[in-house]
Amino acid sequence: MISIAEFETSFRCYYRPLTMYALRYTENIDDAEDIVQQAFIDTWDKLNEGKNICSLKAYLYRTVRNNCLDYRTPHAEEACEENCKEQEPSEEEQIVRSERDAQLWTAIDRLPQKRKQIFLLAKRDGLSYQEIAEELNISIKTVENQIAAALKTLRNTAIRIYLFFFS
Repeated sequence: MISIAEFETSFRCYYRPLTMYALRYTENIDDAEDIVQQAFIDTWDKLNEGKNICSLKAYLYRTVRNNCLDYRTPHAEEACEENCKEQEPSEEEQIVRSERDAQLWTAIDRLPQKRKQIFLLAKRDGLSYQEIAEELNISIKTVENQIAAALKTLRNTAIRIYLFFFS
């Protein structure tokens, strides 16, 4: 039987990577989060019933994957059939990719608030430096400096993951 503290630690460790993993199937963050939360609830229930789970990580990934496959709507199935004609990465590659994405977002979350805001406006939202400067009422040079500092930090902490995600 796993303690509440151990399960909470596992939740904190696996929640974000599992959500990124589920997002690859659902393409909707709210659905992905719902699926991951439900997977943790179901896993907790099984553990309380006395079920033995050898590898919690593997069990959670398998549960999330199965729940994502069950969750797909007919429209999502059609879209998947069109998109899946390309070679789909293996489940192991998807797990590695989701963990890498989670590391990146953790590193982004650790940026100072203003730097994070500027970085996300540029990289996530696709705004130009000029648009960011106008929106935040700062100089273009400040935007350039903040993005350069963010990239340097991410390069150092996320071990070049930012290249994969933002290229």
